[in-house]
Amino acid sequence: MMDDGPGAGGAAPLGAAPGMGLPPGNNTNNNANPNNAPAVSSTAPVIPQMAPEELQRFELLCNTLYQLTPGQTEQDRQNAHKQLLPILEDSSKIPLLQAILMTSQQNHAIIFCTNALTKLITNFWTAVSSGQKEQLKGFLFQSLANQGPSMYSNAPVILQPFVRLLCRLMKLAWLEGPQHQDVVAKVNEFFEQTNLHTIVGLEVYIEITQDMQPISGNMMSRYRRTALCFRDTALPEIFTRGLGTLQKLAKGELNITDKQQEKVLVKQLLRLIANCLSFDFMGTMPDEANEDQQTVMVPHSWNVLREDGVCSLFFEVYGSCCNYQRFDCAAKALECLVLMASLRRSFFSKEEDRNKLLGHLINGTSGILASKMGLQDESCYHALCRLLGKINAAHQLSELAAIEVFQVWLTHVYNFTTESLIDWERQPNSKHYLLQFWSGLVSPMIYLKDKAPPALENCIQQITISYIESRLAMADMSAQAEGVQDWADPLDEEVLRSEQLEVLSNLARCRYHETAQHVMKHFEDTLNRAKQNQLSQNHFTKKMSWLVYMMGALVAGHSSTTLGPRSSSSSSRNHESSSSLNPGDPGYVPPAHIINGELAKRVFTVIDLTNQDVSGQETIETAYLYFLEQFRKVYIGEHAKSNSSSASGQQLATTLGVQDENAILGMLINKIGKNLQHRCQYELVLAKSLALFHEMAAGINIVHTAERSPHLIVSGRLLLKNEMVQYMMKNHAADEFKFLYHNIKYGKYRSQYYHTLGKLLFMDGREDWSVQKQHFEDFMQPMTRVLDGVRTVTAQGGSGSLKANPEAKHRIIGLCRDLRGLTLACHGAESYGLLFGWLVQDASISNAQHNRIALFYKALDEFWDDYEVTTPLLKFMAEFCYNKTQRINFEQSSPNGILLFREASNILTTYGQRILQKDFGDFANSTSNSIGAVPTPNRNLYQAKYKGIGVALDMFSHALNGGYCNFGVFELYGDTSLQKSMSLALQMCLSIPSVELSAYQKTFKPFYTFLDLTSKNHVKKIFELDVSQLARLIALVEEGLCSFDVSVCMQCCSIVDNIVSFFVEHQKENQSTDAGRYVTQFLTTQPDALKKILALMFQLILAGEFSSTWSLSRPLLALILLHPNYYLELKDRLIMQQIEERREKLKNFFEELMQNVENTLSSRNRDHFTRQLYTFAQMVKAL
Repeated sequence: MMDDGPGAGGAAPLGAAPGMGLPPGNNTNNNANPNNAPAVSSTAPVIPQMAPEELQRFELLCNTLYQLTPGQTEQDRQNAHKQLLPILEDSSKIPLLQAILMTSQQNHAIIFCTNALTKLITNFWTAVSSGQKEQLKGFLFQSLANQGPSMYSNAPVILQPFVRLLCRLMKLAWLEGPQHQDVVAKVNEFFEQTNLHTIVGLEVYIEITQDMQPISGNMMSRYRRTALCFRDTALPEIFTRGLGTLQKLAKGELNITDKQQEKVLVKQLLRLIANCLSFDFMGTMPDEANEDQQTVMVPHSWNVLREDGVCSLFFEVYGSCCNYQRFDCAAKALECLVLMASLRRSFFSKEEDRNKLLGHLINGTSGILASKMGLQDESCYHALCRLLGKINAAHQLSELAAIEVFQVWLTHVYNFTTESLIDWERQPNSKHYLLQFWSGLVSPMIYLKDKAPPALENCIQQITISYIESRLAMADMSAQAEGVQDWADPLDEEVLRSEQLEVLSNLARCRYHETAQHVMKHFEDTLNRAKQNQLSQNHFTKKMSWLVYMMGALVAGHSSTTLGPRSSSSSSRNHESSSSLNPGDPGYVPPAHIINGELAKRVFTVIDLTNQDVSGQETIETAYLYFLEQFRKVYIGEHAKSNSSSASGQQLATTLGVQDENAILGMLINKIGKNLQHRCQYELVLAKSLALFHEMAAGINIVHTAERSPHLIVSGRLLLKNEMVQYMMKNHAADEFKFLYHNIKYGKYRSQYYHTLGKLLFMDGREDWSVQKQHFEDFMQPMTRVLDGVRTVTAQGGSGSLKANPEAKHRIIGLCRDLRGLTLACHGAESYGLLFGWLVQDASISNAQHNRIALFYKALDEFWDDYEVTTPLLKFMAEFCYNKTQRINFEQSSPNGILLFREASNILTTYGQRILQKDFGDFANSTSNSIGAVPTPNRNLYQAKYKGIGVALDMFSHALNGGYCNFGVFELYGDTSLQKSMSLALQMCLSIPSVELSAYQKTFKPFYTFLDLTSKNHVKKIFELDVSQLARLIALVEEGLCSFDVSVCMQCCSIVDNIVSFFVEHQKENQSTDAGRYVTQFLTTQPDALKKILALMFQLILAGEFSSTWSLSRPLLALILLHPNYYLELKDRLIMQQIEERREKLKNFFEELMQNVENTLSSRNRDHFTRQLYTFAQMVKAL
């Protein structure tokens, strides 16, 4: 896609010439078949004619845009792009584009028109009239029926955009009535004609099953409801048609002489079946990264999937495709089998039906493994690995072992895995599924003990050793390639590496001692070769990093309690017999904590060796931190008390050569301290070091030696005894902790650093309050100096002095980050009181401007347009105002609560007034300035404006909900700070476009929190808005009702309830009061705003999508009482949308819903309606 280019050298913009207007007239396609076209009402819009010379000019521009001809330059393409681009933002051009689509014979013009129409109807759907929708849909279906085969044969490049436009049109119109849901009836006509018509019909089905999948973002709630309606109406018939056609094709019942057409049909049918089975049946929009852990939630009524021949059909198609070298089709057949293996367990009413499917899967895959059919192709190889992994993941070991050919199948999988690990360079990502296969068998094998298959343990152990050898071979190859290899190195890919280590962690549990010995042997060999200069630095780093990672994985998967008796295998017998042996005796197997100690001893040895290198290597440093984190989980903290025996701690310390467990803790802390001092150039190392430090400071349990057991101690208190921690507490802002000053983007790490130090600071409680306060003051000295220095700059330089001083800016940012970290550590009134007292030396309102906290208002006054300053400043204030765990507990006579709220109010108004007035014209509203691009939020605009607004609303919500300020005093004493800040906050809410709100919903959760608090406690402030503004807020709340964040859904229900309850209360007052006049005006000028929410709520109930009936019942009753006539219309419409046999039942359910429900919002009536609604929802779910 092209960016905007320079001007067109004086050429008129497209549409500016006289011929590009929209004159009256109707253009028809000469090849149209009126018998296939839907009837168009007499009120259908007139399609404009286009002058021939203008059409020719348009076609030339499209040709230039998509394909330069000899003599044309990139500048010509830019000029064409510049002239065509405005069409994509103008909904009035829809008739013009339709006219071009009907008349043009140029492929590039048709591609542009279809893509442009797809984008325009998506972005401006409300601007498309019903007549335009019907006319465009009829034209598209008619064109595909008449010219679809010729498009496919002669110009396939235009078929896909054509189909995409049709499917998008049907998707957007789907909820507007049954007349837009006739895709099955329309497309099935294609199957009754030629083979090429069938191909075109399948293209439509493939595209619509893909496009109907719900997606996040703008219009998410509408797309989700559309998908669920499509699931219940059209999808079952589409799937049945696709599967039935494939069965006919496999049996030779279709007359297809052209082998190329046959290949296309097979691939299309498999794609369609895969689309249907992978449809998001629950509307949950799952993460694609976890697709292999997902279950296929097909409706129970899809009975065809329980038939015996379905699974065999896909294996038959796979074999046929491999014979004809159609490997892309063969891989798709295996993908369908993966989905078959993923069918939910409850789909099978009889266990024998599920076991039959499992038997077919095992027999089929066993045949493929034995013959190696198609496995030379990478796509088939990958798909088979996925299928094997899914078969194991979806079934228990006892179920697998019950299959007659299980042992043969297991041998085939073992041989396949071993060969794959030897050839580790080939498709390394595919092998992860094979490793998961074996990893998933470890725990059930241990559980089954004697009942486990006899050869399974040996297979798993050999696979584990082969996998370790493959990683070390990969390290050698990576070191030789020096980063230019054509495969992803897991050492550089954290997600990939984590997946592999997790698998190894589980595999190693099988024969832990043997696996650990194997790894330690490689460790000693690598270290000795490095000391003898037989390894290059790069080889040593790569290989040692893998070894340290693997040692960490072994420790993580094998704590003291997991090394118990296994099955009746050799390892079990060895372990049981070794329990009476002594070290050095033949057959002795040491306990897990001794093995882990040996592993840790070697890792600490190499840590001491590499610490001598000032710069260090990021790869091996992250490996160290991974090992230390796994070691901490097993022996320090929450996990430790259940995973260690009373004596294991002392034995571990002896193995490591240190005095006790405190010394072990010191070894970890010393490494963290070294990293904070000398490894700040590696951001990943810094982040993981701080995370580990925080976990250790926050831990609450540690297992001690036998003398002190079972005495439990807060691990943070042990850290306070460590010399490195004591040094950090006294010199926390020293220059040697370079990460504090390394990069302004490291700000979040400063907050985490001081959060951890704050925990330790407040943990070190002193009995004498004056001593504790002095200890706190001493800790705060570096921040005091920074703050006093900034105050001096403002005092000497006056207004604008801070902005003129770059150093002052960096100090303010750092101070805000540091104070936010300390505030996060305040969990009680005592610790919060210390920090509040430091920031507010004089609590009197008259001297508020002299307090340290006033500096932040002054800083914001100058840096309000610099988000590098405003974001950390607002985040600090949001945390400082947050009364979590009731830590803000001022005395009744104290003005501190009012002072704190006023500071928050001042900061909100200072920031809000200016950010709303600023012109953000330099920022595009979206990044959709490319032909055919989908609109997306602008990240730069989010950083500059919306993120700050979200944090400011978060701060103000905390201040409103803190419970430390009596808001009645403001109006009583004529203080307008509450009024101003409330009005401004509402305007900030209105400034957020829905696309930004949907895209960054996590950041804008404060948006809904603020509206909930305002509508609950300050509802009159909301009704000071213009009625159109209130309607916009309600529309945004409607979007929130369909959020996947449960808390947001609950808040939106509460907001609607608060607003509508106010409406019901004042509706009868009419013009007698201000509130009555406002309600009347709103219901008159915005009649559909609340009706949409009423309809949405019932749709959510009927679809079974809402988890809390109680939350939904509150606003629903109020909406029914506010719009009783519309409720009756809605009820009738919802009943008529059901299939015939359900209508009478649903009608009865609605009648029972309103039985004995009174026309009041009393608590008793609300509770009665809630019970009725719960019963209604349960009956609808079972309908």
